[in-house]
This record gives sequence, C-alpha cells and structure tokens, in this order.
Amino acid sequence: MGQVFRQKTVQFHRGAQRIETTVIANRKTDSLQVAASAYLLSKSLSGAKIKTVEKYASLILSLIEEIEFDPELNSFDDLTDTDMSNYLELVLMKDRGNSGSTINQHKIVLSEFFQFLYDQGFAELGDRFTYHLSSYAELKLAKAKGRQNSHDPYRLSERFIPENQFHLLLSFDKSKNSYIKERNEIVLRLGYEAGLRAHEVTTFENLAVGEIEAAISRAKHHKRNEVELNVFGKGKNAGKVRTIVIEPFLRRKIESFISRYRQNLGNHLICKKDGGELADDFATTLFRKTKYSLIKHGESPDADRWEANAMWTFHALRHSYATNLGLQIETGEKPLGRTYLMDRLGHSNPKTTLIYLHFAAKLLGNMDKVDEYEAEMRRKSFSYDQEEFAHD
Repeated sequence: MGQVFRQKTVQFHRGAQRIETTVIANRKTDSLQVAASAYLLSKSLSGAKIKTVEKYASLILSLIEEIEFDPELNSFDDLTDTDMSNYLELVLMKDRGNSGSTINQHKIVLSEFFQFLYDQGFAELGDRFTYHLSSYAELKLAKAKGRQNSHDPYRLSERFIPENQFHLLLSFDKSKNSYIKERNEIVLRLGYEAGLRAHEVTTFENLAVGEIEAAISRAKHHKRNEVELNVFGKGKNAGKVRTIVIEPFLRRKIESFISRYRQNLGNHLICKKDGGELADDFATTLFRKTKYSLIKHGESPDADRWEANAMWTFHALRHSYATNLGLQIETGEKPLGRTYLMDRLGHSNPKTTLIYLHFAAKLLGNMDKVDEYEAEMRRKSFSYDQEEFAHD
C-alpha cells in the first residue's frame, strides 16, 4: 500500500531564534497531521536534536500509516489495547522483522506521544495501553533485552536519563526567584548537555564570565554556533584541562542569563545572588532537591520511575551526556569518531569511551556494532572498578 503521509524537516523563526523541527504532512495536499506535528515541535522547542526529532517522527509516522488504512480507525482515540498489541507484534515484529530493541523504542515513544495528545487536548484518552504481547513475542523481546545487557557491567542502562525525563526534571525546580531559577536550569543543563561534573560547575576556576564572553565572540567571528571553553578538574582530576562544547541552545540560555543578571554575577557564571562562591556539592544538592520535588509532586508513572531509580543523580547527567554524544557519533550526526567523545569527556583511558559507544549501539539496536564493541572489550580485558567508573 502506498504511503499517505511523509515526514519533512522545516525551519522557522521565533524572534531572533531559528527553530528546526520535523512535521508529518499529507503527500498530496501537504496539509499537516496537526497532533503529531505539534508533538514533534514540542520536542524541538524543549531542545531535542533534529536527528532525535526525525527518529521520533519515523516511529509515529509508522503508526499513523497503519491507522490510515484501517477502516475501523478514525482517530487515535479509536485504538484499543488489542489494536496496539497487534501493531507491535504482527506489524512490527512479524511483518517488518523489527528487532526487540526497535520495538521497545516504539513503545517508549508512543507512550509519551499518547500522553501528550491527552495533555494538550488532541485526544480524549491518554496512554492507556498495556502493550501486551504473546508469550512468543515476549520471549523474543526478553532475549533481545538479555543480549543488550550481556555486557553492561557499569549499569549504564540504569544511569542513562532519557531526554524527556531530563526536561521533566527541569520543570520541577520550584525556585521563586527568577535569577535562582534560571541559574539552576543552566547548572543542570551543563551536566546533561556539556558533561560537567558537579564540582566543575561551581568552582571559580571554571566558567568565568569574561572567558565565556570572549569564547562567544570568537565563535561569532568564525561563524560557529557552538562555543568551546576550557574546564579544570579537581580532586583526582586536579591539573587536568579539557575543552567542552556548549551547543547553540545552551549558549543562548547562557548569553541571556549574563545579559539579564550581570550585576549579580561578578566574575563567574554560577554563583550566589551576591556573586559569592557556591559549595562544591551545590549541583549535587540541587539535583537531589529537584528530584525529590518531582517524586513528591509529579504524576505516575514518571514520579514512580524517578523514585525507583537511585542511580539518577547529578553525575548521571554526565553519563547521559556521554551516551547522547555516543548516539550522535554512531548515527553519523557527529561524524568525528571516538576521539571526539574521549576529548569532550577528558578520558585518559580509551576503554572508558568504548563503554559509552557500546551502550549507544545497543540503544540504536545496531547489534553488529554491539558485537564488534564487545569483541574489542574482550580483547582489551576490561577490569574497571564500577565505583570508579561511576565517578569518571
């Protein structure tokens, strides 16, 4: 059957900001599938990379096409639990031969999508599906999951915070003061989007306002959207210097923050309202308090998920940054090779970098790459201490 809809990338301006997103449109009329396009736009506006949004679009488009050619289905609200189970098992698994990890990706994205439709008034029903599969299909998924976890000694699957969950966390900082609220968001984003450790965010050796402004000026001169800054380590990383990259979305946040609160900042970006230095554990404490707010005031199943995951700490933001960068390298969005990831994280041991690339390949369902990385791990005779890795 021919496809009725297609996905396409579009750009528009919101003030001085250029937004790039993906929409789903009718192939003949070019009219938008409004609900799906609104969901994808929400991902772009929350800072999701265009490659991520395109991946989400492909998963949603797959379901939309199935609905279009089913005469008994006129809207998302018409979908029954049986319809959804049949879609996962009969269409994705049996007809298309999708892997267990790919089907799990469909389940995660569609669950969030259906809840968005309900929350935004596009549907009368939210995510009400059990995603139940037959014993055969469940066994196949279990085998796929077992294969995925066959070499995850550092439990990255438990440390990795998905993008939607990170943005949910940001919404639960309930600070009343605008300076504190914006500063706190930048602190959390520096962990998730630049890979900074907790103490690196607050030490006055890093993130000097003058150095940031000079770096932004250099970037503009060279017509680059991202900004490069040097970061100095402390503790066991004392004396080590690495270059971090501030991507355009976070760069704009930081520029706006400096412009609005220059009188508060003194010489440093992350500080008290009077310009004073914050404690080394400020970022760790901020994460813990924000997480507690989410658990206490959030709704199920998200609040339950955060409460159950003790490994979601501030340092998990760095693990997640490394994983997301690994995903961009594996998909070719950043065709720069593993040395780029190694340099951005300041790894002295290439084995540590390999762990993230292996996990990224698993998330993408690229089992050939997974096998390749696992063979390399065996050749390199991994012998890390898990606690040491947790604080890399």
